[in-house]
Amino acid sequence: MNGPVFRAILRALNTCALSIIVLLTLHPGSVKAQTAPPTVIDFWVKDDTLFLEVKLNAEAMLAGADPTQPDAYSGNSQYRSLRRLVSSELEPQIRNFVQVWKQSLVVEAPDRLDLSYEGVRIPVVGDVEKVRVSKLLLTAHLSDQASNLRLTWPLHGGSVVLRQQNVVAPYTGFLTAGEISPLIPLQGGASLTTEQTLQTYFAKGISRFVQSPLKPSILVLTLVMLTLSLGPVMSQVAFLAAGVFVGLGLGMYGVLDVPENMQDQALVAAIIILALWNLVARHLQVWRLLAVLATGSLHGVILATALTGIGVPPDHLAPAVFGFGVGNILPIVFVAVLALACALLVAGGSHRTRGRISVLASILIAGIGVYWMAEPWLLA
Repeated sequence: MNGPVFRAILRALNTCALSIIVLLTLHPGSVKAQTAPPTVIDFWVKDDTLFLEVKLNAEAMLAGADPTQPDAYSGNSQYRSLRRLVSSELEPQIRNFVQVWKQSLVVEAPDRLDLSYEGVRIPVVGDVEKVRVSKLLLTAHLSDQASNLRLTWPLHGGSVVLRQQNVVAPYTGFLTAGEISPLIPLQGGASLTTEQTLQTYFAKGISRFVQSPLKPSILVLTLVMLTLSLGPVMSQVAFLAAGVFVGLGLGMYGVLDVPENMQDQALVAAIIILALWNLVARHLQVWRLLAVLATGSLHGVILATALTGIGVPPDHLAPAVFGFGVGNILPIVFVAVLALACALLVAGGSHRTRGRISVLASILIAGIGVYWMAEPWLLA
């Protein structure tokens, strides 16, 4: 490249650089433009209380502007005057604003919650050209039936990041103005993969059986005591398992429902009927299998109530139901095999002894069932 051309290019670059420096000097606000941090809601549950910490540009909200759009409030005179206030002057305005604003922030678990204003942390004034992020704390009492949460973000609130805290596999989502979140399990699990959901709810199913083993174990003993033969026992257990999955699935989808205060009594009644059936019929029949299927469906509805109380990730409902069902079925199968093995060990090869064991055990089971039915009145 020859000398004159090179020098001409160099002069042009120098001129451009000087022009940029002059522009930046005369218009400092062009590089000092405000950035808009997102509005963030962190929520968690402690005991029976829901906590929501809202990190937001409170001055923009008070000025009626979208806090995520700097162009909407940076030139607003009301915003700029609010931005210059110290925390003790700004807090009363935020408190009054929240009393109205929280009416449009809808939180349901499952009914709409009454949000209570607990206070706000406001940083020092600092550089008024920068956004000040305040932390607003809201709380609400949760009922015993609360297992999932759904939040509707206000229509004129801009966008928000919704984050769950203090649980395993927490939910994190992004809502636009007026958008409704999915159902979020309060005990966590919203971000589990399908495989993780299966494993997690399988363990919850095992835990559910361990916590309440008596009635399911007595139920499966009535099946074993029909004939004390492997084939009929396995057939009944298979129909019981099928019924459990049917009742659990239909119960979770709201198709099949039994009032919660009648569930245990209905299961006990089914146990009594099956135990008495053992005394009059010594062979497996189709009607017996259908009765076992119906009893399994009833037990499945009871499990659906328990699973609803635990909470289920809405995006992984099927694997959660399947894992929870298997976690309850496997211990039942184990109890059936163990009971059959013990009975056959005691009876040996004697069919008469098997019959006596079956009759005595069935009478005892029916008696226990009658006591359970009468227990509420006996203790009243």
